[in-house]
Amino acid sequence: QKNRASPPRQTVLCLFTLSTINAHIRRRIQSCYRGEGTLALPWLLNKELPCINTPMQINGNFCGLVLNQPLGGLHVIEGLPLLADSSDGMASVAAYTYRRHSVVFIGTRTGSLKKVRVDGSQYAHLYETVPVVDGSPILRDLLFSPDHRHIYLLSEKQVSQLPVETCEQYGSCAACLGSGDPHCGWCVLQHRCCREGACPGASAPHGFAEELSKCVQVRVRPNNVSVTSPGVQLTVAMRNVPDLSVGVSCAFEEVTESEAVLLPSGELQCPSPSLQELRALTRGHGATRTVRLQLLSRETGVKFAGVDFVFYNCSALQSCVSCVGSPYPCHWCKYRHVCTSHPHECSFQEGRVHSPEGCPEILPSGDLLIPVGVMQPLTLRAKNLPQPQSGQKNYECVVRVQGRQQRVPAVRFNSSSVQCQNASYSYDGDEYGDTELDFSVVWDGDFPIDKPATFRALLYKCWAQRPSCGLCLKADPRFNCGWCISEHRCQLRAHCPAPKTNWMHPSQKGTRCSHPRIAQIHPLMGPKEGGTRVTIVGENLGLSYREVGLRVAGVRCNSIPSEYISAERIVCEMEESLVPSPPPGPAELCVGDCSADFRTQSEQLYSFVTPAFDRVSPSRGPASGGTRLTISGSSLDAGSRVTVTVRDGECQFVRRDAEAIVCISPVSTLGPSQAPIT
Repeated sequence: QKNRASPPRQTVLCLFTLSTINAHIRRRIQSCYRGEGTLALPWLLNKELPCINTPMQINGNFCGLVLNQPLGGLHVIEGLPLLADSSDGMASVAAYTYRRHSVVFIGTRTGSLKKVRVDGSQYAHLYETVPVVDGSPILRDLLFSPDHRHIYLLSEKQVSQLPVETCEQYGSCAACLGSGDPHCGWCVLQHRCCREGACPGASAPHGFAEELSKCVQVRVRPNNVSVTSPGVQLTVAMRNVPDLSVGVSCAFEEVTESEAVLLPSGELQCPSPSLQELRALTRGHGATRTVRLQLLSRETGVKFAGVDFVFYNCSALQSCVSCVGSPYPCHWCKYRHVCTSHPHECSFQEGRVHSPEGCPEILPSGDLLIPVGVMQPLTLRAKNLPQPQSGQKNYECVVRVQGRQQRVPAVRFNSSSVQCQNASYSYDGDEYGDTELDFSVVWDGDFPIDKPATFRALLYKCWAQRPSCGLCLKADPRFNCGWCISEHRCQLRAHCPAPKTNWMHPSQKGTRCSHPRIAQIHPLMGPKEGGTRVTIVGENLGLSYREVGLRVAGVRCNSIPSEYISAERIVCEMEESLVPSPPPGPAELCVGDCSADFRTQSEQLYSFVTPAFDRVSPSRGPASGGTRLTISGSSLDAGSRVTVTVRDGECQFVRRDAEAIVCISPVSTLGPSQAPIT
């Protein structure tokens, strides 16, 4: 009663059995007729009247006397919770019995109608939610039409009539019977979801399904056919079907329909499509096309059941591995380089391949690395390489890069080895140090040999994007690039003039790049107490952080390994300056030792400053936080990071410059009060 006008968001649907209610009422009557307590209806009688002791036998057939009435009660009857709702909130409820089920309709405070099926005394299933009025509660006192086919709902400004079921919304037997709506069943030969009374032939065996296990089940054998095999006899086995003696047809989509023969076993037999029909079904669909084989009832003219059927096209598979690895009976003709469903079509009996193990294939052996401009052969490991027959062309290596194609003669040494003959390869521009090639081995003009999915061919230039010694020596070690000292260029060993010591490679012991250079340091100022993280960017800054020594403005700066980028960037943390008023100074760096060739200093100077602030604006704000504070002062951009604390809470950083820091104030844990800022 308290929540009649505004039901709560969290509600529970409970079940109260009539036997429990009757037992509580009978005990209340018996206690009152023994003279115990009052009538307990002061709100109705305007006063409390005592129960009158009247000795008599009270059982389930007692209809009451003039005495002790009207009679109320204060004892709470507990129900069984069936369904909890913690979001929409139940505002109204109505129920009726449909066959073996109690069907409950619940109007919500958010304007929806919920439909619940109750089975027994402990299970409730919410099977449908229907929006009725957007955002307006459904008021109490739901009402059914006399035939219980509709329910009337009232909101603040609208009366709505809704059907108690909308079975027609379900398009399949599984969706219909899986919905949980007790009104709905599957009308088999009509292929629709409806009430039993709306289904012609519902009384016939298997004419109307009410359980998921009773849905029609169809299997076909074979369940796949090659596109080159027309008119294959298909056998269709069925379960849970009504009498089909009037006749059945088999249909493949809208393309073909043929009359089925009903076998004594109860199975059907019908042919697969003709060649012309197959072309219409499978044209442009690649290696497989899955279509629906549907059964059409001659009695109703409706397609009432179906099963997936696959048409496969072996000739659409262009490689041996994809051909013989297909789940369908495809065969690879090695010497014709075609995939077929008819093995007798192979022109050479020994060229027929049945399994991936027999396919010609390049074997995995890591990336194929090709330096630009180097004349060299390329040898590849393989298996099952066919020997070209009379009239067939020999092997070639085909390389495609930047839209250009290069064909290089190749030699098949045996079935497990092929070599691209001497050739050099290149690509335009120095924007990339390496680029991936489209590389393939072919024979007889355009028959490619299969290769692993992980196969990669990389064409690379040592010098591209590696203008300094440090960048050169950190190149992929597989490229075998080194720094040619006399040429000041990243080169292969063979392209660097003698002597041998003129070429540096990271594999050589003690290798380090000379002439380091600092291009930039950041920040340019910080407190003398240290702790500032200084980032130094340049070139030839060592190949390991361990070989780099740093001082910034005369103060030791310790490298942070996790921030180090070989040869390019060093991040270090300043120690404290022990000089009272330290002067500005450059960053000084040594690689290995501090001899002239391995030492450098920055042009920029690092300064020691003492940040200070003298004003905070605004000076007050809500204790709940969220105030945008501007802290004004000098040298506030010093150091690599800043933390502002308001009493014991951190002020969320927004931005800063030399004269101001902006941050968002935290929540005050002590409520309204003055708070120090640090």
